[in-house]
Amino acid sequence: MNYLIGFIFVVLVAIILRQQYQFGKMRQSARFMSYYSKLNENAKLHAKFQANTAEMLLRMQGYDVERIINGDNSQRVINSMEKESILKEHDANKKKIDEADQVFEEVKAKYESEVMQ
Repeated sequence: MNYLIGFIFVVLVAIILRQQYQFGKMRQSARFMSYYSKLNENAKLHAKFQANTAEMLLRMQGYDVERIINGDNSQRVINSMEKESILKEHDANKKKIDEADQVFEEVKAKYESEVMQ
């Protein structure tokens, strides 16, 4: 009888240790997924910002992307008010990118500190 109780105790300890190991792996996977989701989100924002910058430069030269797509390469004159509004929009987007970069750096530092443990 004592052997049976001892065997059950050893099995329970093994199950508990295995669950702790599996929970640790699950936490590690969650950290990994969280980090890479932020990485992909940040990359998406940078790609969108780069595309918007190219479009902004075309608009500042008087070209319209929709007209270029349709085959019309004519320019129009852009006044200083329109240029200022385009630049303000670009600066606002740049601030959003900077904020996203700061958030990503915080997440990256947290991920690296947790991985090094």
